[in-house]
Amino acid sequence: MSGAPQGAGDGRSLRERLVAGEPLFSTFVKTTSHQTVEVLAATGLDTLVLDAEHAPFGPESLDRSLLAARACGLPVLVRVPYPRGAAIQQALDMGAAGVMVPHVDSAAVALDVVRAARYGGTRGYSASPRAGGYGQRGMAEHLRLSDAHTAVLVQIESGQAVAQAREIAAVPGVDCLFIGPADLAVSIGADSPTDPRVTEAVAQVCEAGRQARCAVGCFVSDVRQVTSLRALGVAFFVVGSDQALLRAAARQAMAGALESMAA
Repeated sequence: MSGAPQGAGDGRSLRERLVAGEPLFSTFVKTTSHQTVEVLAATGLDTLVLDAEHAPFGPESLDRSLLAARACGLPVLVRVPYPRGAAIQQALDMGAAGVMVPHVDSAAVALDVVRAARYGGTRGYSASPRAGGYGQRGMAEHLRLSDAHTAVLVQIESGQAVAQAREIAAVPGVDCLFIGPADLAVSIGADSPTDPRVTEAVAQVCEAGRQARCAVGCFVSDVRQVTSLRALGVAFFVVGSDQALLRAAARQAMAGALESMAA
């Protein structure tokens, strides 16, 4: 296992595709099973986001899921539980193509996140984990490839983060502003992600990304939201979760079976 960066069939890494503004689709993985990763890797999704913030991923299940992704040739992101260097480093050492970091409410926090994800910053060096090919990659090559291909996505999920979106987007090394509409709604006192105040905040973040030439991503619970968000400049879409997709498919199957029996 070489530890080489994973990416599109044309050789581009996930980070390169993200920074280029290419439309990318993903889903959150909340079921801590490597088989789930293997199944989803065959669906045409551009990446997956292993949700170590809101799902019970531990080091072992995270490691197995990242191994499964590597075996399938799919670059995978990890949503770490908090914006701390130890969590970021662990995910990257295990072979994640990048990290999605919650609670980034200021440029100062964004800078700390970027530095934690880069060997040119504060990331501790080791070529011995999966990311370094278990020691097969030389130091110079490992430093260069890791820093070049590690994607850093920071979550914009509070009123404070929206107000600081331009400053956060301008931090060198921030590759994507990722909008969490539900948390954003709670933060500003709305009771629904469809509240007009949330819609305005999303547009504000998209404009901040456009001005800084920083990619913007967003969670969507319904694929019908993609068209309007794409018009605002959103390029990275996390559509629901493995749990939601499973539930929807089961309900559709049951409805079809009942309809067939009634015919």
